[in-house]
Amino acid sequence: MTLSMQVARKRLALLWFVGAGICFAVLLFISFFARKVDLVGLWDWFLPAMVPNLSLIIGVLVYTQRHQEQADIQVDCFLYRLTLGLSLLYIFLLLLPLLFFPLTGKTLPELLDISRLWLAAVQGLATGVMGAFFVRQDEK
Repeated sequence: MTLSMQVARKRLALLWFVGAGICFAVLLFISFFARKVDLVGLWDWFLPAMVPNLSLIIGVLVYTQRHQEQADIQVDCFLYRLTLGLSLLYIFLLLLPLLFFPLTGKTLPELLDISRLWLAAVQGLATGVMGAFFVRQDEK
């Protein structure tokens, strides 16, 4: 598979922004219609989970757009697939408690607290590989 870094970055950005948008829509729905939900706690759980990676993506895309004098390099397929896979896993795990809390028998705040355990591990990996992939500047 041959893929330019510019195209790969845009695909990953699209995945993250679509995933964040879906999560945001679900959170708005919960905020409007769920009863007895700690809204501050809900948004305090979501924003730190998503905003840092989105900020990294925006920063790199803006920087590369302004400095396009460099020829576009080809991606390392393994690193791209790893970044894509961990990103998909992280976004799925972020949506999981939001979509299934009514089926668990737990309150939303309880489930969000539990989800922090697995999200912290996967977020660390996803953010690390995202940083490695997005800021890669070497030429091949």
